[in-house]
Amino acid sequence: MSARVSLLLSLGLAIALVAGPDAASVAAAPGADAAARSADEAVDWLLGYLRIDTSNPPGNESAAAAYLAGILHAEGLPTRLLVTPSGRANLYARLEATGSKEKPLLLLHHMDVVPPGDGWSHRPFDGVIEDGRIWGRGAIDAKSLGIGHLAALLDLKREGAALRRDVIYLAVADEETGGSQGMQWLFEQHGDLFADVGGVLNEGGSNRVAGERLLWWGIEVAQKRPLWLRVSTQGRGGHGSTYNPASATHQLVVSLANLFRDAAPMRVSAATKDYFAALSRFHGKAFAQVFGSSDLATVDREFQHMLEEGRVGEVLMPGMSAFFQDTVQITALDTPTTSINVVPQQASALLDVRLLPDTPVDDILKRLREALGNNPSIEVLLSSPPTQPSPTSTETYRALERVLAGQAPLVPSFITGTTDSRYFRERGIPAYGFSPFVLSGDEVRGIHGVDESIPLVRFREGLETMKKVVRTAAAE
Repeated sequence: MSARVSLLLSLGLAIALVAGPDAASVAAAPGADAAARSADEAVDWLLGYLRIDTSNPPGNESAAAAYLAGILHAEGLPTRLLVTPSGRANLYARLEATGSKEKPLLLLHHMDVVPPGDGWSHRPFDGVIEDGRIWGRGAIDAKSLGIGHLAALLDLKREGAALRRDVIYLAVADEETGGSQGMQWLFEQHGDLFADVGGVLNEGGSNRVAGERLLWWGIEVAQKRPLWLRVSTQGRGGHGSTYNPASATHQLVVSLANLFRDAAPMRVSAATKDYFAALSRFHGKAFAQVFGSSDLATVDREFQHMLEEGRVGEVLMPGMSAFFQDTVQITALDTPTTSINVVPQQASALLDVRLLPDTPVDDILKRLREALGNNPSIEVLLSSPPTQPSPTSTETYRALERVLAGQAPLVPSFITGTTDSRYFRERGIPAYGFSPFVLSGDEVRGIHGVDESIPLVRFREGLETMKKVVRTAAAE
């Protein structure tokens, strides 16, 4: 073990053993049952985790990995710290089964978070409980999930549960900026660690709540794929007082405008069709009002007619078009100048392109190049190949059904965002986005925004749900 790794793990152990001043006490009141004490302990873990600033960029996941490793080591579970050449840390632990085994279950979450920005009512890295909520960047995305996984793993370890499959705990870096220093690097350099994985539980679940009622568990099985691009132009620089239509900035703006001259074509991908078919049981009346029938064959036929006639906008709610088209979003513009009266010689833009699961990358790049014209250069920063949805016939998905279906139906979901699950699906490993936390739409709005928080009662309930799922999926 290197001195650096030893130092990190020692730091993690020290942090893990120090209870925060606002934490619920691990030493619960006399008479409290084991489940309550375990939940109190996990609340403490989450508060400590939230106090570690892992904003990406730059990430700083080493302190978070050491913190989690310290908790695992205190329980007698060894870990591996996998550090990229640039210093980004990823943490791996494995609780092994004995005897004949099924393929392992992998519990995945990312340690990095998006920068908090300004305007918070509670400081984003204080990790406090106020007004019945746990506040902090990462409270939902995705440190609470990581602590849920940790609690479930250690629950099995402490009880000496008889396992029929190994359970792997994986905390990764860099998910928020594409995963090149996290899951991508791990597959490239340590792919042997995942060669036998039989199922993955990760972020991406999208449960639907109405009031206090859970309508369904949204289990993510498919997602759009990221294609991140840098578009750059070169031009004649000079003084801002001159007329210079050939400048880099003018060329860039004109080229980018061409991307939105025509609406992106719409189509019904297999993932979209399957998702809306799963939702039809809940929205049959709405389908009947729009299409004249709730019969899926009729709905599909009528929707295809609307696509052909350009009338889809009549029936899709705002934001819903992303399920039917490859989208392009300009997220940043940049030039090297900082003065208003200097014409720069170069300019660039970042494009966040999201592809339907089966769109060929070459097809969309060809369309974008034709729209942009010959002048701009296009650099691919991140790409992802077409993938198949994860099947619902696996042991991992059946375990979700056995635990969750008594509370609400399961909907195999397609999301327009992206997660590290795609790296597993590219390799034929089933991955499922599952959130054990039952949160309303208002409660999840803090994700990537200000005042991210999770209700304390929902976190505690979600811990028990995650423990049941992992136990059902892995224990005999």
